[in-house]
Amino acid sequence: MYVDQVFFLFVISCSMTGAIDIGGTNIKYGVVGSNGNVLWELSTPTVASEGRELVLGRICGVVKQIIEKTPDVVSIGIGVPGVVDPSTKHVQAPPNLPGWDDVDLLAELRMVSPLPMDVENDANAAALGEATMGAGVGHPDFLYVTLGTGIGGGVILDGKLYRGPNGDAGEIGHIILDAWAREGAFDPRPFRTGVMEEYVGIQGILRMAREQGEEVENVRRIQNDAVFKEAGRLIGIGLCSAMAVLGLRVLILGGGVSQAPFIVESIRTTMKHRAIPTIAHALIVLPAQFGSHAGLMGAAAVGRAVVEA
Repeated sequence: MYVDQVFFLFVISCSMTGAIDIGGTNIKYGVVGSNGNVLWELSTPTVASEGRELVLGRICGVVKQIIEKTPDVVSIGIGVPGVVDPSTKHVQAPPNLPGWDDVDLLAELRMVSPLPMDVENDANAAALGEATMGAGVGHPDFLYVTLGTGIGGGVILDGKLYRGPNGDAGEIGHIILDAWAREGAFDPRPFRTGVMEEYVGIQGILRMAREQGEEVENVRRIQNDAVFKEAGRLIGIGLCSAMAVLGLRVLILGGGVSQAPFIVESIRTTMKHRAIPTIAHALIVLPAQFGSHAGLMGAAAVGRAVVEA
C-alpha cells in the first residue's frame, strides 16, 4: 500500500492537466503542468448562436485535440458560465449560451474520452485556481471576485470551495444595491433589478461614462477617472455586504475591469470606511495572480482536483 501511495503522489507531481474555459464568445483550452505553468493554449470561437448541439460538438472536438496534442494528460477540468448542480453536475442556464437550460456536459464528454473530468462554474473554478496555485495560497478563507462583463464570485472556506447545497453560492453580482430601482429599467427579468452587476458590470460602467459625456464602447477608452472611482465605490459597498455575511477578511480581485485605474484602490478605501469594524480593520485586498489566464488555470485546478480527491 505504501508503494502504491508513493507512486500515486509521483504521478500527480508530474501530471499534466487539460483545461477548457467555455465562454459565450470563445472556448479557451490548453494544458497546464503540475507547477502551474501553461504548456500550451489555444482558442476557438464558441458561436453560441448556432445552438447547443453544435457548441457541444466543438467542446468534444476540443477534448479530442487536447488528448491528441498531449497524450499524457491525466485529467481534464472544464469551467462554464452559469450554475453547476453539485450532485448531478448538470450545467444550468448559462446567461450567454442559448439553449443550455439543463445540460449533462460530462456525459457528452465521456463519450469522447474515459479520462477523469469535472465541470465547475467559471468563477468558482478561478477561485479554486487562486486557492491552490495563486494569490490565495496561504489564505484558507477568502472571497474571490471577478470584474468583467458581469461580476462573478467564488467562496473559499477552510481551503475548500464552498458551492452551497445547490451550486449557486458566490453569485456576488446579484447583491442588490438599489432597493428602489424600477423593475425593467435595464433588464426585464425581476431578479436583475437593482443588482450590482447591472450598475458596475462593463455595460453599467460604460453607461456611467456616457452620462458624463463620454461616447465610448470600450472601458479602456474611458478618460474620466471619476467614473472608475465611482464604480469602485459601488463595488466596495456591495462587497461590504458579502464579506459581512461570510465573515471574511481577505478579498481577491480578478477580471479585466480590475485592471482599470483607481478601481481597486476605490474598492479598498470604500470597504475600509463602510465595512463593519472587525472586517475593516483586518481587510486584505489582493490582486488575482493569473490575469488573462484565470479561466484556464481555474479549469486546470478543477481537473487536478478530480485525481487528487
